[in-house]
Amino acid sequence: MRFVSALFLLISILLYRYYNHSYFTNNDMSCKSFSPIIVVGGGLAGLCATIEAATLDPSVKVILVDKEANIGGNSAKATSGINAMTEVGDSLDAFEKDTLESGSGLSNIDLVHKLVYESEESLAWLKLQDPTLDLGLVSQCGGHTHPRTHRCPPIDGRPVPVGFRTITALKNRTAQLSNVEIWTNTRVTHIKPEEKRVQVVKEGEPLDLSVSAIVLTSGGFAGQTHELQQPEGIKTLLSEYAPQLVNTATTNGPWANGDGVRLGVEAGAATKDMDQIQVHPTGFVDPNNPNSGSKFLAPEALRAYGAVMLNAEGHRFGDELARRDVLTKSIFDANSRGKGRLPPDYASAYLVMTEPMIEHFGKATADFYAKKGLFVQCEGLEELAKYLQVDQAQLKDEFARYDMHVVERKNDTSVNMVPDSFNKTVFPYPITYDGTYWVAIITPCVHYTMGGLAIDIEASVLSSKTHEHVPGLFAAGEVTSGVHGHNRLAGNSLLECVVYGRTAGRSAVLYATDN
Repeated sequence: MRFVSALFLLISILLYRYYNHSYFTNNDMSCKSFSPIIVVGGGLAGLCATIEAATLDPSVKVILVDKEANIGGNSAKATSGINAMTEVGDSLDAFEKDTLESGSGLSNIDLVHKLVYESEESLAWLKLQDPTLDLGLVSQCGGHTHPRTHRCPPIDGRPVPVGFRTITALKNRTAQLSNVEIWTNTRVTHIKPEEKRVQVVKEGEPLDLSVSAIVLTSGGFAGQTHELQQPEGIKTLLSEYAPQLVNTATTNGPWANGDGVRLGVEAGAATKDMDQIQVHPTGFVDPNNPNSGSKFLAPEALRAYGAVMLNAEGHRFGDELARRDVLTKSIFDANSRGKGRLPPDYASAYLVMTEPMIEHFGKATADFYAKKGLFVQCEGLEELAKYLQVDQAQLKDEFARYDMHVVERKNDTSVNMVPDSFNKTVFPYPITYDGTYWVAIITPCVHYTMGGLAIDIEASVLSSKTHEHVPGLFAAGEVTSGVHGHNRLAGNSLLECVVYGRTAGRSAVLYATDN
């Protein structure tokens, strides 16, 4: 049944493309001359917008600009995966409910509905751009009631990061499109949607461009966690909207500085939920550089495959598969600063896995982290207790209490929903083990900005004054708001980029052809 559904979806996409192309050709649209559509930001949302616009109407030129030397942005760093409702037992209603509950009442219901109901089509669309793109590994991440987060399996024993692989696939697809130009080392300084003009500095040369539509896909502002990192002493957006997080470590690259939000606001756009900043519970602490302001993300899939988290005394302190905001609070509440091997300057905890958990997560990826010193290996419970500097008997008892739930679930799957003392209901693998343990130190890090420019379901940016559309201005991805509300679920960011990136590209073409 799944095969038939997927085949039908593929045929639908191909027919959609054929008839749209036929419409433009038969109505002589290919003979018309348009100013280019400009897409600002070369991450996943920008690439999706570019491809969708360029393939929907080949007569329209699309210019994708990025201020960095290479495109990809934070999307290329993504590790958890992309969500889609594909597993037996899951449902669109359950997916939508999980997302809305995570948003804690701040999410736009219409935006979430579109995100969820276009998830399976989005996964098929990605594979259509590159049939070799394998997103076959599916895990259940925090806040999800079912497995639905897709990532790439290793190839020949080597890890395949889902973000980098997906970006590579779409970069290659973009290179095939003759009506697309990519300008790197290009900074957009001003946008004037109503005048259909954009000012840029391309490799040091200022240009004033006439455009037919503008799509902002330049990401969020979680890459600058100090107070003053903007030119001329301008305060960072994070220090303005979440001053309590100033000087917190981040998983973002420095390019995530909110440029697109500032451009949109200058053009009259409304913003929403700017104070909603996601602090991811698990950033790796490098023992050789524990106070680095930039951290590798410890993927949520580690916990999806059974990793447990311990405080300095060797006790669990929360549900490892709770929502990110909930687990982050638990780490802060555990108050393990400066105890055992944990750093004194910020909240942290131990993340512990067994060899079987590592094998299921992906040994090749775990080896990559280990080579960077982010995981250490301990042989057996005794060595683990020594490394953690806790009593072995106490640690054994802690693990036994956890494993009771694993054994119960194996004997009777109906007890899977019986929570432990932390309300955890999913226990992937036992933690008591005779072989090798893998141990990391993790800390909460600024990870994602849920707030940004206000959009509708057609990815049109809304005006701060009229709440109507800002003519000719569209946006997608982390530069926008409304989907995630208070907290983002793992896998929903890449999905948002595909769903709303494609929507923004389509809407920009329709606006260009109508005007």
